[in-house]
Amino acid sequence: MMDKSKLRGADFITSLLLIAFGVWILVQAFQMPMKDTYGGVVNVWYVSPALFPLFIGIGIILLAINILVHAIKTGGYQVFREFLLSTKRVHITEKGYRFLAILVPLLSLVYMNLPRIDFFLSILLFLLFFITVFYFDDFTLLKKLLAFYSIEMGVLFLLFLTGIDQTLTRSFRYTIDILTLGLIMALYLFIRTCIRGKIDYHRKLRNALLISILTPLFLVPVFRFFLRVPLPKEGGIVDILFILYYAIR
Repeated sequence: MMDKSKLRGADFITSLLLIAFGVWILVQAFQMPMKDTYGGVVNVWYVSPALFPLFIGIGIILLAINILVHAIKTGGYQVFREFLLSTKRVHITEKGYRFLAILVPLLSLVYMNLPRIDFFLSILLFLLFFITVFYFDDFTLLKKLLAFYSIEMGVLFLLFLTGIDQTLTRSFRYTIDILTLGLIMALYLFIRTCIRGKIDYHRKLRNALLISILTPLFLVPVFRFFLRVPLPKEGGIVDILFILYYAIR
């Protein structure tokens, strides 16, 4: 049977995870309409689809807080703190970093950026990191660029998780596109800073940037204008290409 002190430590971390999960449910629930009009009939708030997840989210948070308070009173925090202090630092091998350099951008692109950010900018941001990090073939640079790129993806993840992106988009439609463009420029400038004084790396960066731009510049017209396939997210850059397409046509 597990020692009770270890159980209290497990209760402490579990309660924090449950609180985070409950908050996520509430964020998703508040995105649902509390009342609306359908076919001329006004639906009142107490028939809103948001009510059930609101009750579930609040219930999970309250129960998790109860577990958290009990865990703290019975020494759960101290057990968890001692566990963190006694845990040896995790060592990631070079193969592990290379695997993360593939996994992080792919997951970010498919599950986060493509459905929410302009298709052109999503592909550009992905390729600028993905091409350069392996084209350089420099493990020290790979770690730096992976850390910087992960921070940028973390910023976007927090915006999408909390729903701040929708608030910004309601104020101005292309806010997220402008933010993403800023992240692309920040990544490019960071890469230039890291390769300062290395002429061969600057040549590779120029080639990588050119390919990163030309690829979505080719894909967007082919899929959207010739094959008539809707893109996952059509934002500011795609709209500009629409204007150019109809102007030329």
